[in-house]
Amino acid sequence: MELRLAAFICFFLRAALVAASIATRLTSLGLSDVPEAVLSSGVLENPVVFGYTFESGIDPNLIPWSSLTHLVLAFFNVDAAGTVAPSSGNPGALVGTAHKNGVKAIASIGGSGSGSTAMAMALATNATRDALVASLVDNVKTYALDGVDFDYEFPENTQQVLSLYGALNSTRSALDAAFGRGAKTLTMTLFSSKGQFGPNVPPMNAKPFSDIVDYGLLMSYDYFGSFSAISAPNSPFYDIPGYPGLSFTSSIAAWLSSGWDAKKLVAGLPYYGRTATVQAPSSPVGDQQFMPNSGAAPPGGPVSKIAGAWTWTDLRDPIDGALRSPTVAQQGWQRYWDTTTETPWLLHNTSLTYIGYDDVDSLAIKANYIITSGLVGVMVWMVQYDYADELNTVVGNYTMTCERIVKELESSQSSSESKIDSSSSGNHSSKHNSSDSSSDEHSSRGNGAVTKYGNLLLSLLYMAVLAFW
Repeated sequence: MELRLAAFICFFLRAALVAASIATRLTSLGLSDVPEAVLSSGVLENPVVFGYTFESGIDPNLIPWSSLTHLVLAFFNVDAAGTVAPSSGNPGALVGTAHKNGVKAIASIGGSGSGSTAMAMALATNATRDALVASLVDNVKTYALDGVDFDYEFPENTQQVLSLYGALNSTRSALDAAFGRGAKTLTMTLFSSKGQFGPNVPPMNAKPFSDIVDYGLLMSYDYFGSFSAISAPNSPFYDIPGYPGLSFTSSIAAWLSSGWDAKKLVAGLPYYGRTATVQAPSSPVGDQQFMPNSGAAPPGGPVSKIAGAWTWTDLRDPIDGALRSPTVAQQGWQRYWDTTTETPWLLHNTSLTYIGYDDVDSLAIKANYIITSGLVGVMVWMVQYDYADELNTVVGNYTMTCERIVKELESSQSSSESKIDSSSSGNHSSKHNSSDSSSDEHSSRGNGAVTKYGNLLLSLLYMAVLAFW
């Protein structure tokens, strides 16, 4: 009994050490960690956080208002004639609450399935496209909206992409004419992989689209799921073996290479995971998550009931969830961390249900990358999928980290200017100021050293516990 207790304590301590190390990557990110090109671009001065939620029927208390700059209402209905209208009810109350919290509210059209099918029909002719644009402007006026989001999933050919471009161009002009130049926000979603506007659309120059819209919202998720041949993460940070281009980092690189402006690129963070039912492994699973998909339909989440997906609320449900804490699995489940994709995953002992998802640690890694890559912000699908604000904390830390780095940069620039002014005067105070500046720099490095060696001491403590038991 004592040995089992000791083993459990050691395992828990090791997990805590690893989690603490990963989680602090974002909050400990400093000025020296960010490339000079990113710092000089000014992109960190006004980071944006887009959060998708349903267009109506949502409890405003579920919205993390303090973490958001934009609330995206999904979805307004579109018909083949180009008429746009709320899907149900009146979004005015939710829009009003957003404004009271200093958050912009924008209407999204399209989405997966019938919404984008109808959008494609509305974009097919000049007449229906013009009707769509006029209807969008009317909705912005009627519901005091702050903009429009085109979530076209997905154009099937180059002609449909060009029709989308025409609609975006006309919408930009109509919004500017009705409300003033740049007064309303115009966004579009971007297909997850390879810098393409759709899975069957050949690569195109994305710069004309980037020039028209305010932001491109990259759907950097849904790479793998029950529809895949193998079990793999919903949003792997890096490519998995044999599947090039299907990852968070590869998608960002592809869109930047296609001509999209980094200062208009917003990377998506999923508050859910994708599921699959895997074939029984012939050997112990260990840390190898890439297993053949059996083809059997996996169970939906216990709360959301979404087929093929578990939201963070599902995963953390106290009764039927898979996680008893953000990093500890419930009885019957095994949790693993994959270093190839920098994501966690779960496997049920008997049903062989696999869940590849994102948690606090993997989202922190992604948010860190967004900052150091010079992107303008993050997008969340969907904000109400959180549990006890656990994932929203990462988004909040992202914004605070951007603000802190900007302040560090301003302080550093101010200090440098003071040194130049003092040096040119040739008085004794220049040496004193230089000494103070060096002292501040030394203190900053010292704080980093404390963090570094503090983690080392924790690791040594863990080894000591192992040796003791």
